[in-house]
Parts: sequence; C-alpha cells; structure tokens
Amino acid sequence: MSKHIVLIRHGESEGQQHRGKARRYPNLLDSYLTKNGEKQARVIPSFLSDLDIAADFDLICTSPLTRAVATCVLGFGHLHKQVPMICHPDLAEVGGGSTQEDQARPLKKVMRDLTRRYRNNPVAVSATIAIDFSLLPSDWPSNGGGSLASPPSFMEWLQTRQEKRIAVICHRNVILQKLLGPGVVARVPNCIPISCQLNEERDDSGSNVRLELTNASHFDVWRAAESEVEVKYFANEECIELWRS
Repeated sequence: MSKHIVLIRHGESEGQQHRGKARRYPNLLDSYLTKNGEKQARVIPSFLSDLDIAADFDLICTSPLTRAVATCVLGFGHLHKQVPMICHPDLAEVGGGSTQEDQARPLKKVMRDLTRRYRNNPVAVSATIAIDFSLLPSDWPSNGGGSLASPPSFMEWLQTRQEKRIAVICHRNVILQKLLGPGVVARVPNCIPISCQLNEERDDSGSNVRLELTNASHFDVWRAAESEVEVKYFANEECIELWRS
C-alpha cells in the first residue's frame, strides 16, 4: 500500500546562523527559528503549490525539537482542527545533541515558550496545544531507565497508519540519513517540500519499506545547481525573496 509523503526541513534556525564552535553556545539550546525561518514556514503552502503538490494532507508529523514544532504550527496550523498532528521522537535530529540546537528540552518548556511567543497568534497557539505528544517517552528527553518502552521507528510506525497523504517536518540529517538515505538528494533547503512515495516491497527476506522521490526531476536540477538562485526551479519570485532574504 503506497502513501504520499512530503518531507520538509524546518525553517532556518538560530543555530544555522552560527558556524563551528559558535554552534555550541548555551543560548542556542534547542534553538528557535530566525525571522527568516518564520517567513519560510509561513509560505510552505505556496511552496507546495509551486511544486504542484496537493496540500490535502490527512496527517502531519513533526520532530519534538522546537524549530520543527514551530515550523509545523506556522506552516500548517490552519489545518489543526481537520488534520491530526503527531510528534514522533524518531524524527529528532540525528547526532544525539552534538550541537546545542540538537539537544531536546522537556516538553513543558517547549510548549510554554511557543505559546508565549505566539500569544498574539491564536491559530498558532491552538495548533501547538493540539499536537499529540503522547509518543514521547515519559522522561523525554533523558530517555533514562524510567522511560516507557520506546515507540517503533518512524518508518515502521508510519507503515501502520491508515493515512495516505502525510507531511513530515523534521531535519536535514534525518532526511538524508534515515528517511531517504545518502545520495538521493544533494541538499535539503529549509522548507522546500520533497515529495515522496512510501512503497512496501516483499521478497524472500521479508518486507522492505522505502521512500522514493516523486519529483526527482526537480532534484536532478537541484544537484547540478551551483547557486541558491537555482531555487527558482522550486518556487515563484515572491517565495524566492522570502527564502533568500
């Protein structure tokens, strides 16, 4: 049974503005989005339209890290009354907190910070509260001996869901290493949707679930691009300015 999956890297984060040792600054712990990252998140519906990707999702999934949750509610918050939004711990960035922004915080702190930040945006507040975080271990993010049994990997879990059109908001390395695998795409720009098909294949060794690009021609162009100007293949001029500004 195939499913249409749209992978989306979070909007530009505060951590992305730093390089090298600067990314270890304590104030970047589970960092939020930059102003530009907020703009990128808000125009995700336009990016989807420009790529001829239908936005009729019946499930939206997000990483538990702040920058992904923020991208989720800013880009898809208007759907929260019609579409379930679920957080899966396996979508957290790969690397185990090698930089401050990849170190998760307790859910209560994330919720408190986002609802305060969006106090003048009632849709974003409602969407943040509506996200189902029940898959997170009880002691998240410590994952110590007192935690409940971990949920299945995201791909295994996704296979069991009945929904057919799913948006997944997560991180660069999760997309490159866990979901698509090395070499499938060369770059993962912030908030540019990657349209995929989840297919299940069976052979003598059992079942194999994998994602395949459905807009591969776009990414062939992206691989060859030498400049961010090539994002014109993905978005209209208005979105280009928001993405690059």
